Amino acid sequence: MGLILVVVLDTLGQLLWKWTAARLPEWQSGWQMTSAILEQPWFLVVAAVFLFQLFNWLKVLEGADLSFALPITSLSYVTVAFFSNRMFDEPIGASKIVGIACVLAGVGWIGMGKPQGQPSVTD
Repeated sequence: MGLILVVVLDTLGQLLWKWTAARLPEWQSGWQMTSAILEQPWFLVVAAVFLFQLFNWLKVLEGADLSFALPITSLSYVTVAFFSNRMFDEPIGASKIVGIACVLAGVGWIGMGKPQGQPSVTD
């Protein structure tokens, strides 16, 4: 369940970040950008999502091998591409489709294996 939440939170965070950044005014200097960010309450929501994601990720890593868990989180590349297409009208061309297929195949292969840190029933 924790790994699914990692993907959901990463997807939500990335989409909120894009949506919020798109609403920033044009800026001329670093100070103007900082000021605009501090005046945008949605950046606090983005920060809260990523903070919650951090705590969830720490919990996931307590019980899972990093070599198993981290590749599974790449599913957020797929979900972000899908929802970016729907929400922001970003194109999904042939190269993205091939990349998404590769990510799905890789996650599938990793998911078929047994995490190394977990003893099997016969051990």
